[in-house]
Amino acid sequence: MDLETKIIFVKKLIENKEKCGEYFTIFNHIWPFTTINMKEYLKPYNLENKICVTLQGSSDHLLELVLKKPKQIIGFDINPLTSEYGYLKLAAIKGLKSYQEYLNFFRFNGIDYSSVFAQETFKTISNYLPKESQIFWQEIFANYSSCQIRENLFSKDEGNINELKGCLNYLSANNYNYLKDNIDNINFSFINTDVKDLTSKLPCKVDFITLSNLIIYAEQLFPENTLENWQKLIENLATKLNKDGYIMGGYLYDIENENDYRQIYHKEKRDKVFNLPKYSYEYVTRTTDLATTRKSYSHDATLVYTK
Repeated sequence: MDLETKIIFVKKLIENKEKCGEYFTIFNHIWPFTTINMKEYLKPYNLENKICVTLQGSSDHLLELVLKKPKQIIGFDINPLTSEYGYLKLAAIKGLKSYQEYLNFFRFNGIDYSSVFAQETFKTISNYLPKESQIFWQEIFANYSSCQIRENLFSKDEGNINELKGCLNYLSANNYNYLKDNIDNINFSFINTDVKDLTSKLPCKVDFITLSNLIIYAEQLFPENTLENWQKLIENLATKLNKDGYIMGGYLYDIENENDYRQIYHKEKRDKVFNLPKYSYEYVTRTTDLATTRKSYSHDATLVYTK
């Protein structure tokens, strides 16, 4: 999607989201921050000098992966707006002194819009944006209020401060400053694609792929033979993996919840499809706030493919 088309698309979303129909689906709005425990699930992976691929989403994966010192990061998303949001987050880190200022700009506190997407803060960081992103965001901020932007382009899933700090390494003084000092060295590119087409779009062999929590939408992507088709998707992506590479094939909230209608939550069904030694489950501790939000204290887990 070129810049002009993207701006027209965003204006339609903001001015009359209901009329955008198929374009404004669960896959097409932007998550302001992660809803998964990135801090813990990424911890075991040594990604220094590796090539990493990540679902773009909130762009928090991008920032967390930078802390792992990879050689290259490739983001992908069906939503073309997520790359622009990523560039906005990178510009904010470059232009704002602390992660507290960063949180004030990006996080809606649920009460008022006095700081979230504040015009004055945007002016401070806009010069750090790539040229096309600068034009994009200047057009949006010049024509719409903070409330209009946030309410119409973003999801409502947003954790409180403690939850976000519990899930994200970069929301600490040292890590934020590391990002600030190293943003100019990030080798980042973005592919606007459906995950089902990702294999054919990847330009090279890679070492690590994370599909974030897309697995919980597997039924929508594959209404028939859901688990088998998800396995085929992972194994197709695995053809792009270097030796000893990994695919984080899905982040599962509350993995013990067998009352969930989705097939991936039924242990007997998933174990017939995702077998050792290629597939394993890595358990992730839920933060108290995440557990409270979802009224459960059981584990999260990631489905991991190892080449």
